[in-house]
Amino acid sequence: MRIAIALILVAGAAQSEPAPEIARLLHYMEPVAGCFDAATDVAAAKACIAVQSGVCMDTEKDGYSTFGMANCVRAETVAWDELLNVEYAMTRDRARSWDASETQPEYAVRADALLDAQRAWITFRDAECALAYTEFGAGTMRTLSYNGCALDMTAERAIALRFMFQEM
Repeated sequence: MRIAIALILVAGAAQSEPAPEIARLLHYMEPVAGCFDAATDVAAAKACIAVQSGVCMDTEKDGYSTFGMANCVRAETVAWDELLNVEYAMTRDRARSWDASETQPEYAVRADALLDAQRAWITFRDAECALAYTEFGAGTMRTLSYNGCALDMTAERAIALRFMFQEM
């Protein structure tokens, strides 16, 4: 069900298209959604991270060049970002529903708090990955450091959103 929702939302989303070198690699990332959808807990979901970018690197002719690795990781980040957007929308809808049924209006703040947290998370992710980019100075590894950071943080946020409010 989640995969179908993800495909519908992603297909209809007004998002910028990935660069051609990334778009060409997205077919490797199709299993990411299935793995994530099948995950029943955080540990199982985390096991889905970076698997398909590895398949991409193993399969592509120049997959283990710096450029090839960066593109495979960027392609997987695109897949996780799409899942993150779906999870955010579903979590926000759930928060709005709970806010609507809250008997004390001053506590009906879940959806607004989630929006604030998501905006702060985006700022943090961007700053954290910009810091990772500086790790290798002028070396080409800086691109891999940035892309790895973006993949890990994006996937982990999608996972956090999936399991947010599960105990309530």
